[in-house]
Amino acid sequence: MAAALELSLLAAEEARRLAMLAADTAALDALLSDALAYTHSTGVTDGKASYLQLLAGGALRYETLEFAAPQARLLGTGTTGLVTAVMRATILKGDVRREIASSYLAVWEHTASGWVLQAVQATALPAKTP
Repeated sequence: MAAALELSLLAAEEARRLAMLAADTAALDALLSDALAYTHSTGVTDGKASYLQLLAGGALRYETLEFAAPQARLLGTGTTGLVTAVMRATILKGDVRREIASSYLAVWEHTASGWVLQAVQATALPAKTP
């Protein structure tokens, strides 16, 4: 049972990545908790509404997005799941293109309708040296 839940958690995380890349706010709306706390690697925190607005309005666009080596772990009775990974992305924020890399922790809750993302905490990784 735990292995199947971990696989479904990783599938939800991949669905989130694909929705972010496609700016699919309808898919993200279903995956994100109304109480979402999304702390970016810059230290800025968005809630669900503000994050979806960034994507819908084009203020934030992911040109590339990779979640490298995601690891899932269930807590307690399996209703809470943690995903850790490294995110690498090329983003457009306004007219500025940036390469970003961060390690992150995503906190998911397993509900009757599936996994719902409650929080993300990202930490910037050092820039690559040539």
